[in-house]
Amino acid sequence: MKIHGESAVHSPLPAPRLTLGDGRAHLGAWSSFRDPAAVDVLAAEGFDWICIDGQHGGAELSEFKDLIDAAHAFSVPSIVRVSGHDLGAAGRVLDAGAGGLVFPTVEDPTTAGALVAACRFAPRGKRSYGPTRRSPRYPKPMPGDPREDALCILMIETAEGLANLDGILATGPDGIFVGPYDLSLSLGVSLEELTTGGHAAVLADIARRCTDAGVIPGIYTGEPELSRKMLALGFRFMPVASDGGLLALAARSAVSASANLPDLSAPSLANV
Repeated sequence: MKIHGESAVHSPLPAPRLTLGDGRAHLGAWSSFRDPAAVDVLAAEGFDWICIDGQHGGAELSEFKDLIDAAHAFSVPSIVRVSGHDLGAAGRVLDAGAGGLVFPTVEDPTTAGALVAACRFAPRGKRSYGPTRRSPRYPKPMPGDPREDALCILMIETAEGLANLDGILATGPDGIFVGPYDLSLSLGVSLEELTTGGHAAVLADIARRCTDAGVIPGIYTGEPELSRKMLALGFRFMPVASDGGLLALAARSAVSASANLPDLSAPSLANV
């Protein structure tokens, strides 16, 4: 689509895309910090994707573009968890270059259908085409080509959302992403019971129903061992690390290792 005044010169950089339905497991990283340097560090290590958390993370709407560009500079696909169901804000995040959106707390098919439509250009959806807002560093999305659609990922994290899962799946999202912390609270069980105890059958059933509906199931894990268990239950995408978690683990390790260092400020027995 030709835009008046648009330059004919385009960057050769490809826009990295996450292809959920290729039969592979996609292991990503979760970023809550608002500094692009944190995304730089994560992206340089080669995660399959990076999710920038706009719900519980620190970034403001105006900061998403720099965070997204930090991931794309290393050819790592980006997705953004938006703060809610504000379609105007969601459109701005897509215009900033996000390859997909994660919408929190989806509980009914009507809401799900509106969110899916917000990620699709007309006539298949209602996303507004605003190419002048997109960074010229990467190619613009082409309306009408389903391969150019942003990923629409809907979170199931309440008992109501779980009860309406089949109707939500029927709206055609690309993925379902389970929020196990909120889901365990809503179901009245502990996180451990939901993810590793007898209630893990709930998660296995979610993964199966998603797969049967042709929708890719994902879940928040944040660490490798839980990720291994969720892969065994049928989930196909998850963050295996987070910037805050990695920093805390590294800090804890450094403090532990430092505890055995000699205290050179203490008087030596040889000098007594």
